[in-house]
Amino acid sequence: WYQRRVRDIFCQLLILIVPEYTMFLLVVLSLFAVAASNPYVTFPGLLVGDKIGFSATYSSSTTRFGMNIEDESRNQLFRLAFRQALDKTGSGPVLVMNSREVAWGKELRAPWPQFEEGAQFTVMIECLEDKFVAYFNGALMEGVEFPHRYPLANAAVIRLWGGLAELEGPAIFWNTFTLPIVQHVPLAEEEEPEEENEEGTRK
Repeated sequence: WYQRRVRDIFCQLLILIVPEYTMFLLVVLSLFAVAASNPYVTFPGLLVGDKIGFSATYSSSTTRFGMNIEDESRNQLFRLAFRQALDKTGSGPVLVMNSREVAWGKELRAPWPQFEEGAQFTVMIECLEDKFVAYFNGALMEGVEFPHRYPLANAAVIRLWGGLAELEGPAIFWNTFTLPIVQHVPLAEEEEPEEENEEGTRK
């Protein structure tokens, strides 16, 4: 149901273009997601300089939530897990790792970011030459960096998970994805045609 719903309302596209020295283009996809779902979206690989991420509305009434960057076989190139006080695994607070064929790789720990109850937050992952780094509300996250162990070109899915409420109170509400767009040289047919105004000059 969720995937059909997203497809049916897939109409809210926002393209952010950085003038001149553009390294990447971003498209924001509105999820209209229910909190307990695990929304995901596919894309055709990543490049150095790309940024990919999500926004959500925070709730402390959950155990854990996070995001994966996966290949087509669901191997995880990058996993960012926010494990809250209610999580009984003791793995928190912020866990960075990857996996291949169900085997987990090395885990890295990082400090807890400054969430605000009921406020929207944004997480962005940037692909550097040799590693992933993360940003929380535009600020670089301390300790959240992870070396590339698989080719960036293999990346195919960003998947959000967790966020189901365990106590009285709201769950995490997923708001948007942010994806890189494949760049290309503008084509002639993409140019807007020139039109003549009333004075006979072109505009």
